[in-house]
Amino acid sequence: MAEEKLINKAYSTEIPQLSDLTHYLGKELGLSNWMTITQDMINTFASTTEDKQWIHTDPEKSAKYSPYKKTVAHGFLVLSLASKFCFETLKIKDIAMGVNYGLDKVRFMNATPVGALLRARVSLMEFSPFEGGAKYKLKLVFELKGEEKPACVAEFIAQAYSNPNSKKTNPAPKKDTPKKIENNNNESVLFEKEGDIGLITINRPSRYNAVTDDVVNGITNAINIIRKDDDIRAVVITGAGKGFCAGADMAVFGQVTPEEGRAYITSTYQPLMRTLFTLRKPIIGAINGTAAGVGASLALACDFRVMSQSSALLYAFINIGLGPDGGGSWLLARQVGYSKALQIAVEGKKIMAAECLDLGLTNKLVQDDSDLLKTAKNWAHELAKLPTLAIGVTKEDMFYAMGHDLYDTIAYEAEKQVTTFGSRDFAEGVNAFLEKRPAKFIGK
Repeated sequence: MAEEKLINKAYSTEIPQLSDLTHYLGKELGLSNWMTITQDMINTFASTTEDKQWIHTDPEKSAKYSPYKKTVAHGFLVLSLASKFCFETLKIKDIAMGVNYGLDKVRFMNATPVGALLRARVSLMEFSPFEGGAKYKLKLVFELKGEEKPACVAEFIAQAYSNPNSKKTNPAPKKDTPKKIENNNNESVLFEKEGDIGLITINRPSRYNAVTDDVVNGITNAINIIRKDDDIRAVVITGAGKGFCAGADMAVFGQVTPEEGRAYITSTYQPLMRTLFTLRKPIIGAINGTAAGVGASLALACDFRVMSQSSALLYAFINIGLGPDGGGSWLLARQVGYSKALQIAVEGKKIMAAECLDLGLTNKLVQDDSDLLKTAKNWAHELAKLPTLAIGVTKEDMFYAMGHDLYDTIAYEAEKQVTTFGSRDFAEGVNAFLEKRPAKFIGK
């Protein structure tokens, strides 16, 4: 593609049918949003991979000895963002299941220092259809803002299967029903804006809202809409029908190979959890029925939870011979401690709402199911009237504190505090305090 024709504003390509991808061979598909590479991202990656070289994790030593005068991201950290960038730039509406085979022919051309802005330009290199699906290869150019050379260039190989029941056109949504998330297939996730809150509903009641690619993509799309909408200042996530979420849909994932399973968990659940935890707005889980398996992970990834007497959490992995996924072990252990978390995980029994309240796994308990969503939404509206920017900073502080010591956390809090000093809500809060009146926050 000629230099003068390059689009420099983030955009994506939406394709109704997987087979239509053949028309884009050799063409650019999209450009992701800029992402800031933070020291926290680098530290988390280093801790996970046990790669704690000083050039990645020690800012003081890097400033003194590194040719970049600051810490840099490991190349594999940059590459771990490939799935996220591919999803941002290519939307195929009739995919029932996708398998990512990973990256090929990777060339690192530039270092990615902490604080750098990174994005990916994605184009289609190869497309090979087969009955029921297709295999394709995408080219990713990881661009660095202000740098002529990219961080790296890589080829991303994937395979997808079409939904045999998908239609060429989507039916018009009924009046007074939640709006379907744009680009989401089969209405697996619904989104509705109610004044200053957003309501996300996992909508596969016939499968007890079991997780598929459509569910993950739908939640991600909804959160991305909420992230950009300043009018939405709190979120409620719930499930349609009798259950919050039954976990991974074994009709889809029960037949995958171990390698495919590992690739899926790391490339799909990890970005989903990052999407939830990096939203600088409060998320309330209205846990109707049971949240099982990765559904329990999703429930615990919400900032707060409301349950009814019949609600429950179930770490069901052990019951089919698996360990937790979707961050379930991390989330549970930090809520209840190692020993109790291990007991819950290895016994594989339902933890009913009353016990969840005692253990701190839910924040509020209502008597009847009919009050569940109403209570969650009312709480969300209350939270939406608080200073949203400060809530976002507080979320980041708490998340950071769970993996760092007291002194590092104090320094981190001080750094984050700076971002709120110039806010409209801070000025309003101070004036309201001095004038002895209730503050009227606007979330900015």
